[in-house]
Amino acid sequence: MTGIFKVFGKGILYFFLFPFILAGIAIAGVAGIGIFLFMFFKMVVIFFSGRTIGGDLEEDIEAKAILGEIKLEEEEQKDENPLSLYPSDSPVYGSGYSSPLFEEKKVEKEPEPEFEEEKEDDNNDY
Repeated sequence: MTGIFKVFGKGILYFFLFPFILAGIAIAGVAGIGIFLFMFFKMVVIFFSGRTIGGDLEEDIEAKAILGEIKLEEEEQKDENPLSLYPSDSPVYGSGYSSPLFEEKKVEKEPEPEFEEEKEDDNNDY
C-alpha cells in the first residue's frame, strides 16, 4: 500500500513542478536565441571594422612588427631613390622606344624541312 502512495506522490509532485520546469526550459531557449543574435551582430560589426574577434596572438603581434619594419624600409628607399620623370636607357616593351644601348637581334627562321610524301603501297594489309 505504501508503494502506491510513493508512485502517486511522485506523479502529483511532477504534475505541480512540470509548469516550472517547462518555464525554465523556455526561458533558457529565449535567452540562448537572444545571446546568439547579439553575438552575431557584434561579430558583424567587429568584422567590418577590421578588428579581430579573439584578439591578436603573440605570433600575430610579431608578424605585424616585422611587416611594419619592412614598410618603413621600403618608404626610406623610396625617399632615397625617387622615380625619374625622364626615360631611362632600359627598353620598355610595347612603347615603341628602343635604347641605342640595347638592340634587338633579328633571328632568321630556319627553313622547315620538307618531308617526302610516302608512296602508297598496294600491299597495305591492316
